[in-house]
Amino acid sequence: MAEERGNAHNEGVVTEYFHQVRELRAGKESAVGKLTEMWDPDGVFEFAGAPPVTGTFKGRMAIQTLYQNRVKAVGMPIRLEDTAAKQEIALGTVDTDVHKVRTVDEKLVAGWTTKIGTKDGRGFQVSGSHTFTFKAGRISTLKVVMSPKADKNADLKLENLTVTDIGRLALAAWPVV
Repeated sequence: MAEERGNAHNEGVVTEYFHQVRELRAGKESAVGKLTEMWDPDGVFEFAGAPPVTGTFKGRMAIQTLYQNRVKAVGMPIRLEDTAAKQEIALGTVDTDVHKVRTVDEKLVAGWTTKIGTKDGRGFQVSGSHTFTFKAGRISTLKVVMSPKADKNADLKLENLTVTDIGRLALAAWPVV
């Protein structure tokens, strides 16, 4: 019975986590503190996708810095290779749809699709997962895996984006936070 209550609490943490990530992507600095408080002081956040979106952040301070940098990325300019005048385009849409959260070997795994686009309507979607472990009701580890394959999104134009452009957009969006 205690395990069921713990799992329900952890599922609530995951739901709130993705809510705060949406707030972070909207540029709300208050989300940085709320996300940081969800973590165990010795927590480990790992991006385990394909380069260039890889990295490990150990400890609450490193994780807080990750979130602070992400909130600053809202609307950041990006130079795309296919832009004729080589002007910078602002990062626009970054939105994650969590499809399912399930328990696997005492971990919670959230499968998702994230839409990433520029202000001028170019972009793609990518799939991935977050795997959470918990310690005393806080996130202990989070491993994020993102597919290296960009998929079409009905609302965005993928044509003319190079592999480098897709990588730049993925880095700017930090779609996997």
